[in-house]
Amino acid sequence: MSEAFDPFNVSDADDLFTATVAPTSAPVSPVKTRVPSFNIKPQYVAQDRAPPIVVLPKMDVKLKLHEEVTSKAVPGMGEDGTVELFVEGKVMAQAESSISKIPPFSLQITSPPSSECDIVYQNFCKVQTERKIQVSKQRSIRCKVDIPQPKAECEVLRYSMTAETKNMPLLVQSKASLKGNVCRVGIQIRSNLSNQGDINDLSISVPIPNTMQESTIKITRGADTGSWDECKRLVTWKIGTLPHGQSVLVSVEAEISHTMAQLVADDDISSTKFNEKIQCPVLIRCSSLSDTLTDFALSASPWMEDPSTLSLQQGRSYRLLHRVPTRK
Repeated sequence: MSEAFDPFNVSDADDLFTATVAPTSAPVSPVKTRVPSFNIKPQYVAQDRAPPIVVLPKMDVKLKLHEEVTSKAVPGMGEDGTVELFVEGKVMAQAESSISKIPPFSLQITSPPSSECDIVYQNFCKVQTERKIQVSKQRSIRCKVDIPQPKAECEVLRYSMTAETKNMPLLVQSKASLKGNVCRVGIQIRSNLSNQGDINDLSISVPIPNTMQESTIKITRGADTGSWDECKRLVTWKIGTLPHGQSVLVSVEAEISHTMAQLVADDDISSTKFNEKIQCPVLIRCSSLSDTLTDFALSASPWMEDPSTLSLQQGRSYRLLHRVPTRK
């Protein structure tokens, strides 16, 4: 019997599908696929850059406006009538900065018309523009101020003016009356409600004329604050502080002289002649740390060519000597 046909060398016991093929050559190493490299650089999308932040220097400016005022009530106008003012004022400035050099700043001034207000500037305060406000007829002045020394208070300008006003910080009413041979002078003063603060250093003085006997002088109201100066023939009340909106009343009395008593007894004497003989004007002195008596106004802003962050503080003050004729 011939051999069984078995070309694949598979025995009868073996399954065709589970048999392994005998290796015919050396083992073949696995082939590694080489990926080609490319010179690729990461790409970035261009974006707009924010502009650099500019930090402006900080600047603190303090302006102080002070007025020395002499005033006189116009006769015949009454308690709330017209008052004539003569004013000498000055503006002081103090500046500090976050940098060593103080930047210049712009000073805006609103003042009465030039015919009523004369302004004298310091060398470091240069006028840039000046115009007239048609509605109020005031002047608007713009100056460049270059403070010469940091932190030091310096005078920027001075001004003087004459003006009239009906808005005085004190409302004064005075009256002299005659009862028999005794003349009494009474003065009432009230702080104006439009004031920004209290009245300070208030004093009231009444000169006693020769038509009143000095030996009979008697302070009838305000005796605790009043005094009589025989050499000056002057009665003075030192009130001190008068709170905002409050009032004070003082009075003095004395017998009239024998000559005046004879004139009063004469039926032919006119009231005008008597008033001239018994004239007792009232002198008032006071001050304030929060007000001024004129409409001279100030403001400040950074100078355009040297910008800065500017903060402004303002102070206003005055000292007043006011004269009021005694009403009969």
